[in-house]
Amino acid sequence: MRLGIIGAGRVGASFILALRSSVDRIGIYCSTTASTQQKAAALAVMPYDDPAVLVNDCDVVFITTGDDAVEMISRTLADAGVVPQSEGTVIFHCSGSLGLAPLASLAAMGFHTGSLHPLQSVAVPAAAQLRNIYMAVDGDARACAVGTAIAAAAGSHIFHVPEQERPLYHAAACFCSNYVVTAAAIAQQLMARWMPSMYDAAQALQPLLAGTLDNLMNQEVWQQALTGPVSRGDIGTVQKHAACLPPQLTEAYCSFAAVTAMLALENGTIRQEQYDQLTRILAMAKGDSHE
Repeated sequence: MRLGIIGAGRVGASFILALRSSVDRIGIYCSTTASTQQKAAALAVMPYDDPAVLVNDCDVVFITTGDDAVEMISRTLADAGVVPQSEGTVIFHCSGSLGLAPLASLAAMGFHTGSLHPLQSVAVPAAAQLRNIYMAVDGDARACAVGTAIAAAAGSHIFHVPEQERPLYHAAACFCSNYVVTAAAIAQQLMARWMPSMYDAAQALQPLLAGTLDNLMNQEVWQQALTGPVSRGDIGTVQKHAACLPPQLTEAYCSFAAVTAMLALENGTIRQEQYDQLTRILAMAKGDSHE
């Protein structure tokens, strides 16, 4: 199989590293000639200065750019007159939030089209980033079969998300990854008040973060790992938190605390009257933050 990558960033580079031994040849195209040459040399793959030529030379192509660029690239390739060089040529995008519509112009040219999204946070490209993870696959029958084979070659598992539910699926991934980072970064900024540096603040919080993750990993239903004042119904403590936070953080705290209260009620660690009181207090605090 000849593999092409359009946009060899962290995800694209991880696919290259994970699939190198499973394919015959790999080519890449990036946004500039300099970037293409630099990354091709670093990854020991073939550089292309024209994405249409890359597509013509490959059996499988991944578009691993940002979400907003996928449809533009698809249309650019179609306008360039690319057509499948073999009956089974597949083009995937690797976006979690997009359905197949952004690839419609390529499907109209006769390509098999699909999506293959690795459910992983890739900060540094590595083959290991794609091993033992789940990948969401979608597309026509050929694309799904190829996507399943590629996931297996990378050492991963596949599952399917209906196209109309892709934004919800991606939101779930953002809660698990992006917003965990946001919450941890806020904690570090607050903790730095009592520490010599941001590094020391991170060092102080790391055992707490590691313990929380360990608690999660030991629960089949993650909400059962919930601890803290909301889960205990310590209403006075929650009020003090909402009152002392910087105004720009009050709304975020209250929104998360309200959802936490709902989970605590479902867990049975607080009573209905405690939940009602918490939600009233948090709603008032959020309103106060806008005054």
